[in-house]
Amino acid sequence: MRQSARSGKISGAFAALAALLAFVAFAGIIGCSGSNVTPREGSISGKIINISEKPVEDALVTWAYDRTRWCLTDENGAYFIDGIGFGEQDFVVEAFGYRTASFKAAVYSGSNTAAGNVKMEARSFDYQEIKVTEVSSTHAVVTWKTTDYTNGLIEYGETDSLGRVVREESGVFSTSHSLKITGLTGAKTYYFKIVANREGRPAETSSLQTVNTLSTLEDRTPPASPTGVEIALSGRPGQLTVFWAASSDTDLKGYQVYRSEVANGVFSLISNTLIARGQERFTDFTVTTGKKYYYRVTAVDQAGNESGYNNLVSMMVPGNISTEVRWTRANSPYHVGGDVSISETGRLLIDAGVEVLISETDGLRSGNENLVEFNVDGGVLIASAGGSLPIVFASAKTGPEKGQWHGISFKNSENTDNTLVNVSIADAETALHIDKAKGTFSAIAISNSSTGVICENTSGLTLGRITVKRCPIGMELKSNASLLVSESSFVHPHTGINSQSNDGLKIIACNFLEYTENGLISNESGGIIEFSDNLFVSPLGLGLKIQQQSPLVEYNTFDSPYCVQIAVGNSIVRKNLLMADRSAFGTGRKGIEHLAGTLPLIKFGPNNIQGFAGDTAYIGCEATADSKTDDVLLMKELTGDIYDYRLRQAYPDLTDQWGIRRESIPFEN
Repeated sequence: MRQSARSGKISGAFAALAALLAFVAFAGIIGCSGSNVTPREGSISGKIINISEKPVEDALVTWAYDRTRWCLTDENGAYFIDGIGFGEQDFVVEAFGYRTASFKAAVYSGSNTAAGNVKMEARSFDYQEIKVTEVSSTHAVVTWKTTDYTNGLIEYGETDSLGRVVREESGVFSTSHSLKITGLTGAKTYYFKIVANREGRPAETSSLQTVNTLSTLEDRTPPASPTGVEIALSGRPGQLTVFWAASSDTDLKGYQVYRSEVANGVFSLISNTLIARGQERFTDFTVTTGKKYYYRVTAVDQAGNESGYNNLVSMMVPGNISTEVRWTRANSPYHVGGDVSISETGRLLIDAGVEVLISETDGLRSGNENLVEFNVDGGVLIASAGGSLPIVFASAKTGPEKGQWHGISFKNSENTDNTLVNVSIADAETALHIDKAKGTFSAIAISNSSTGVICENTSGLTLGRITVKRCPIGMELKSNASLLVSESSFVHPHTGINSQSNDGLKIIACNFLEYTENGLISNESGGIIEFSDNLFVSPLGLGLKIQQQSPLVEYNTFDSPYCVQIAVGNSIVRKNLLMADRSAFGTGRKGIEHLAGTLPLIKFGPNNIQGFAGDTAYIGCEATADSKTDDVLLMKELTGDIYDYRLRQAYPDLTDQWGIRRESIPFEN
C-alpha cells in the first residue's frame, strides 16, 4: 500500500498534486492509511481502468468530502483508502492524460467496501465555457466550446441517470457548439452532460451539469415559430385555407393567423380567438375574390409569449370578381389555382410587368373541371402594359405542354374598355377567345397553345400586332362583321388563319411563316373581303386558299410551292409576287390555281411569277398580258434576314411597286 506518489511519476499536470502532497506531509496527515480511525469509519478499495479496460497507474483517488483522504493507484490500477466516513460517499479520480471521473460508493463502519472498476476516458481535448444560454419552461439551449474539432450530443434527464439524448448533426465537427433541449417541464431541475469525440477518436464526457427550468409564469421565452406553413383553396369560391405543422412545444396554448394584402405591409390578426393545438389549419371566409393575400402564423405559449413567423404564404382568391380589383407588379406573381370570372359589375386592372401563373388543375372544380378558365363574362379586363414590361399569362408548371389551362375568354363583354396590350399568353388550350365582345387587342404574343385566337360574332373589331408561335391553329375567325386583322404573324402553325362565314374581312400586312398545311383559308359569307400586303413563306404548304366569295388579293408576296388556290368566283388577284425559292420540292408546284377551270379561263394579273413551269404557273386560269416572270431583287439577299421579302428597288417601276409594301422588316424573332 503506497503512502505517497513516486516523485519520478509526478510531472506536468501533477505539479499541483505534488504541492498537495507536500502540504499533506507538512500537516502530518497520512493518506492511504493512518491511525486515529474512529469506529464509525470504514475503508474503500477498487481498481481504476481505461476504456480499453487496462489499468491506469498513478491515478489520484480522493474522497470528495475530505480531500486529505487519498491514494495513488499502483501498476495494477488498484487503490485502498481508509478513514472514510460511513454512508454513501462521492469520490473523484484524476490522472494525467485522462478526463476526471467520479463515482459513488456506500461505506460501512469498520469494514472495507469493494468499489469495483471505475473507467477513465482519455483526454484529447478540453470542454470550455459550458453554458445554458437560454431557458424557458419547456426548453433550454446549451452552448460550449472544445479545444479541438469535435462532434457530440447531450445526455439529459430529471435525475443523474439521464436517459434522453439530443445530437448534433452527424459528421459536422466544430469547436463551437449549441444544442436545444426540448420537451422539458416547468420549474424542474434537469441534469445533463456532453459526450463528444474528435474524428476517429473515442468519445469523451464532460462533467455533470444542471439546469433549472422556469415556471410557466416566469417564462419569457417565446415558443418556436410554426413550420410548414402552406395555403390551398378550400374547394369553395371566396375561401382560402392556411395550414401548418403541429408545434412540439409542450406548453403551447394555440396559434394566431395574420393577413396582409402586401408582402411587406402591415399584417393584421384575422381572429381574436386562438386556434387550438391539434387544429393546425384556418379557413379565411373574409377574403375578396380576385385579391391576393399574404399570411403569417405564430405560436403562443401558456405564459402568453408569442413566436415570430417561419415563412410567408400567399394566394390570389379565384372565383367571380364583381368589384374593381387591381393586380400590381409589387405583388407579382399571381398564382391562379381556380377559375376566374369577371361579371358585369367587375373590373380587373393588371399593371405592366405582372406575371399570372396558372395552375394545371382547377381547385374550384367549376366549368371545365380539369382546366383553369379565365373568363371575362360581361365585365371588364384591362391588361395594358403599353411599351413597358409585358404582362404574362402562362402555366405555373415547369416545362408545360400545350393546353395546360383553358385560356382567356371574352364573352358577351361589349364594353370598349376591355384592353389587352403588350400581353404574353402561353400554354393554353385556346390562348384568346373573343365572342361577341369589344375592346382593344394589340401587341399580343401567343405561344405553345393548341389554338392562338378564336374570334367570333364581333362587329367592327380590330386585331393588331398579334404574334402566334408554335400553335397548330394560329387564328380562327367565325361569323364576324367588318373584322380587320393587321400586322400580325403566324409562325410554325399547321394553318395560320382559318376564316369562315365572315361578312366583311380585311387581312392586311400579316406574315404567314413556315405553315405546314395552309397560310390562310378564306370561306366567307359576304361583304368586302381584302387580303393585301401579306407575306406567305413555307417550303411545304399552300399560301392562300379561297373557298367562296371573290376577295381582292393584291400586293402580297408568296414564297411557297403552292401559292394561291381559288375554288369558285372571280377574285381579283393582282400585283402579287409569287416565287418558289423555299420550295422543298426544288421547284414550284402550283402558282395560281382555279379549281373550276371553266372556259373561257379567268385571267389574273398583273402578277410576277417565277420558279414555276409554264403549265404550273397558272392552272385552270390565265395570266393577263401585263403579267411578268422576272427575277426580283429582295432585301433578304442584302441583309441576311430570311423573312425580309421587301424589294431592294421598286418593281416593276417607281409608280407602283408590287408585292408587300413595308417600311420595317416583316418579322423579327
